[in-house]
Amino acid sequence: MTLDPRAPVIIGAGQATRRFQTWPELAGPMDLMVEAVEAAADDAGAYPLARVDALTVVNVFSWNFGDAPGLLAGRLGIDAPQRRYLDVGGNTPQEELNRLCKALQAGEIRAALLTGGEAGAAKKAAKKAGHRVEWETSATPPEPRPQRDPVHPGEMRHMAILPIRTYPMFETALRASAGRTPAEHDDFIGRLMAPFTAVAASNPYAWFPAERSAADLMTVTDTNRMVCAPYPKSVNAILDVDQGAALLLTTVEEARAQGVPADRWVFPWVGSDCTDIWYVSERVAYDHSPAIRRNAANVFGLAAVDVDAIAAFDLYSCFPSAVQFAMEALGLEAGDTRPFTVTGGLPYFGGPGNDYVTHSIASMVQHLRGRPGDLGLVTGVGWFVTKNSMGLYSTAPPAKPFRVNDRVADEAAVAALDLARIEADQAPGDVAAIEAYCVPYDRDG
Repeated sequence: MTLDPRAPVIIGAGQATRRFQTWPELAGPMDLMVEAVEAAADDAGAYPLARVDALTVVNVFSWNFGDAPGLLAGRLGIDAPQRRYLDVGGNTPQEELNRLCKALQAGEIRAALLTGGEAGAAKKAAKKAGHRVEWETSATPPEPRPQRDPVHPGEMRHMAILPIRTYPMFETALRASAGRTPAEHDDFIGRLMAPFTAVAASNPYAWFPAERSAADLMTVTDTNRMVCAPYPKSVNAILDVDQGAALLLTTVEEARAQGVPADRWVFPWVGSDCTDIWYVSERVAYDHSPAIRRNAANVFGLAAVDVDAIAAFDLYSCFPSAVQFAMEALGLEAGDTRPFTVTGGLPYFGGPGNDYVTHSIASMVQHLRGRPGDLGLVTGVGWFVTKNSMGLYSTAPPAKPFRVNDRVADEAAVAALDLARIEADQAPGDVAAIEAYCVPYDRDG
């Protein structure tokens, strides 16, 4: 097979995890990015970073750097004239990789670096020691990023404003749709998430590398308090971690010219991005995501494969309901022997803010290198299953050039659904149907 010289390839993947740092030796988000980038360059066979002309930094929660891409370029000693700092959203690393692959395919850039880092645990460690971290900042602010408010004013008044409340609401709708009792569904959640802990246990970059049973995950204890029913702490994404990841992308032509070994190459086959109805209270249902369904159909259609052809997945797992939305859209059943995660998932590998999917793609790259020819699929989710992305990868080159979906058409189709719009600021009538609910708990239970 003759390779397209413009075909995008991932040539390097790097990760960094600093578990349980103590004052005063605290690596910050930028330090973790640098460590991950250097690991990615080494992973690519010492690819010269000076050839990178597009640098993207994932939005950082744990520190305001001002111009994060500019600071990182200075730390790395590179020019990278095209620099971007991403919006908020767990989907954004995959969404940006889709965009970078299109730019590489079109010859608009030569090599791209996508990276992010978080150090929420380090900040907490400093505070506990009575100190405040003083990581670097830039006097130059980043370019303004348009970001729509994720919460409807009516939802705000009813305090349906946080993922730790909204995703448990989705879970109750999923339980009702499945026809399970609360006890049966708790058992289902535990059995769904326990295999994620087994993957984390063998991952050297995982924040909690320990295997746990289904009963252990769902049993409320002093160390596993109920956060928002039906979710104890052990099935919630853990944000306070110190982790960084980086991906180095270029074209077949450039990889060959720089002598990057072909056994390092992983090809992005197709990508898909789709935003759901923006406000949760305006959606037509809470037991599936039309946008994720569109992404799944696009990936299968663009790549001319079906779900049986995919050997491994990394399903975004901020909460169990997010995993189930992806399973429903992809046609996966609980108990499938294929891995649903190659990292361990956000509750066990760690949920470094918006950057988790950079880790999941990096982990998928390593997974696929050990299984030449296999296909791996990665999903990303932003806000309240609002912004959704997917990508398909393999060491084998795709039969057709890298492609993405028609996002405008897909989002128009989602918006055209027969929505049961709810005016969240209206008082309910005499009769109402409960579609979803949750029960928040304080730290004392």
